[in-house]
Amino acid sequence: MIHDESLPDRVAEHLSDDRLAIFLVHGVIPRQVHPVRNYTGKHLEADLFAKVIARLARKGHALSMDEILAHCESGTPFPPRAFAMTFDDGFENNLSVAAPIMADHKVRSMIYITSGFIEENGMSWIDRIEYAVEDAPIQDLAVDWAPRPFRLGDAASRIEFLRAVRKHVKNDPKVAPNAFADVLCARLGKPGRLSSQDPLDLKLSWNQVRDAGGGLMTFGGHSHTHPILSFLSPSELAFELDTSLALMKDKSGIGPVHYSYPEGLAHCFSDEVIAQLKARGVRCCPTAIDGLNPPGTDPFLLRRVMVA
Repeated sequence: MIHDESLPDRVAEHLSDDRLAIFLVHGVIPRQVHPVRNYTGKHLEADLFAKVIARLARKGHALSMDEILAHCESGTPFPPRAFAMTFDDGFENNLSVAAPIMADHKVRSMIYITSGFIEENGMSWIDRIEYAVEDAPIQDLAVDWAPRPFRLGDAASRIEFLRAVRKHVKNDPKVAPNAFADVLCARLGKPGRLSSQDPLDLKLSWNQVRDAGGGLMTFGGHSHTHPILSFLSPSELAFELDTSLALMKDKSGIGPVHYSYPEGLAHCFSDEVIAQLKARGVRCCPTAIDGLNPPGTDPFLLRRVMVA
């Protein structure tokens, strides 16, 4: 979604009398200061986010993911104009910037945390690449996965390159995202950047997760290292699920009920992924496939609306 003053109206247009809207946000920052990073709008500016929440609270009926799960399992209708707010990955700004805004309107939220990011204040592979691309010298960059070199010149050309990177990595099962980022960042002269205090990167701590849980903010899992789960071998999938669930339980007392698929599009999960989640006690795992949800929707196939 384009981030301008029309955003609150465009978000509220998804409210429905007979279907549920689950909104997906990653982060909320005080203001955008980078010329390239966050070009996707993954992090909303706080003033605009506040207007979105105010509009939804006035026009809609906020639900928690626990309430949504109960409706899905019973098949009972959702309240008219029902919606939920969800966040993926576990950015610290969810707590420091977004949570007070939502509390003002008594809107509950679910934060799906990537346990490895929480353990190490880790950056995702794409955030590492965005950081490197933004600061790289002007150059023509040849890569073996594209037919022509990419010009890294102005902000627009760097964003074009980042779009191509996202498409390549997210659609090729043979690409290991973190190894890909290691190689590319080294080529761009920015090797080894794995953690950052920038609001676009800073993650929650386990203490924050433990202390913030309950009330208006609850937590679920989102893997350990944020891979596309359907691309993994059985042992790799078991590692991602078991490690994330164990850390959430041991570090913050979070049970296995709620989870979300990294990336979350149709090719990013499978029947086998769902079966393995269910075997570990997970009962609800929304996708990132765009759309609304009628009563009785399978809680492992819930659609979400990206606010980005």
